[in-house]
Amino acid sequence: MIVIVLLSILSVDSILNQPDLATAQYGICVADLTDDSIVYARNAKRLFIPASNMKIITIATALRFLDPDFRFKTLLATTGTIKAEKLNGDVVIVGRGDPTLALTDLESFAATLVRKKISTISGNVVIVDSYFPDIILTENSFRYERLPVGWEWHYLDARYAAEVSALSVNKNTVNVRMKATKRGERADVSLEPATEYVTLVSDMITKAGEDSIIIYRLWDRNTIYVIGGIGNGRERNIEVAVRNPALFAGYYFKEQLENAGIKVQGDVVSVSNAAQAAQLSESSMIVDSAISAPLGDILHEISIESDNLYSEMLLKTLGVQYYEEGSFIAGVRMLKRLLYLTGVDTSGVSLWDGSGLSRHNLVSPYVLVLVLRYMHNSEYHSTFYELLPRSGEGTLERRFKGFTASMRAKTGTLDAVSCLSGYFTIDEREYCFSMMFNNFTCPRKRIERIQEKILMALVERLE
Repeated sequence: MIVIVLLSILSVDSILNQPDLATAQYGICVADLTDDSIVYARNAKRLFIPASNMKIITIATALRFLDPDFRFKTLLATTGTIKAEKLNGDVVIVGRGDPTLALTDLESFAATLVRKKISTISGNVVIVDSYFPDIILTENSFRYERLPVGWEWHYLDARYAAEVSALSVNKNTVNVRMKATKRGERADVSLEPATEYVTLVSDMITKAGEDSIIIYRLWDRNTIYVIGGIGNGRERNIEVAVRNPALFAGYYFKEQLENAGIKVQGDVVSVSNAAQAAQLSESSMIVDSAISAPLGDILHEISIESDNLYSEMLLKTLGVQYYEEGSFIAGVRMLKRLLYLTGVDTSGVSLWDGSGLSRHNLVSPYVLVLVLRYMHNSEYHSTFYELLPRSGEGTLERRFKGFTASMRAKTGTLDAVSCLSGYFTIDEREYCFSMMFNNFTCPRKRIERIQEKILMALVERLE
């Protein structure tokens, strides 16, 4: 049981007593892990939007409930028979939730069919993404499962808010590459990878001075518009999320087959119904697979790079593994199982996704401290600790310069949200902390400086 032994740290109180925070909401909780006590708390049990601090809970849940060597597998299969270099059937790609699947994996699948001396496919390229359902029907409602509840609509063409699919490739994005030409002329704008699945419409010109780029995709179609101007001599790369990513994978694969000299007589077809997928599986033969790196590498991407798609696909995978349902709700049930183990009253939190991009998420600094404390005392402590960024790394790359204490922490940022939670060590005495700031109107950089000043004041007081 954690003991509350609050210290009066006037320097921290004075940092919090300033105009930038006059109308903001904030909460802080700091625990001494050596003697299991809370040493500083301010609004520690109030609820806040955690942003990417949600990933602390997601990572902890994955370490606790999945095998450390857990790997994702994407399957390539065929139906029918091969005769005279012709596949009289379909070629099938089965997605199993791998967030790391790359374009090179699909290119490798095409090479596999070339080695089998297939020159024609009479049927379709069939994409199976039923591992995560697109829609879940209940008696009185339905749930759309490509995006979590609470994601803002204007996020949806951004690389950090890509749709979630059991078959995801290239992080479900395309790169728009912009290169200046001569002033006043149209800029050189192209897609990487080049694919007919996405239409590019560009009116960008080359101009003097700074860039003035506007780039967007309408939510209901895969047409990307690029307007404005790019400065002389400049190049830019901007990633844009695609709609219906499973079909994106299918069309790219079909294009690779055709580039390799394999003619596909059919079309790209998506199968998202579990019953249809099971029936297809009975009539198909696996001919290749792409296997992901182990779980630890994937968690590193979630923590250090704060990748949202990886987080959501891992959340849904937790739902599949324990409840046989790759839904957000099933995944959140697993997060709450972890919170229950840490001593959290799960009726007092609101969880909607695994990445923290939903503004419906509500947790307290005390909850995050309990999670950090639980992981510190668990067999996963070393792995979990190493997953959190150190100062100068990942999302802390430009922060905490000159900070003398050893620290590992995860940031969390949205509009008017800035959170920081993790560990620090003073003379081999270990602490965990969580600082959550919401609803401020000043620039976020000021809040980040306040967080740094608070940690420095804590270290000075606790030394």
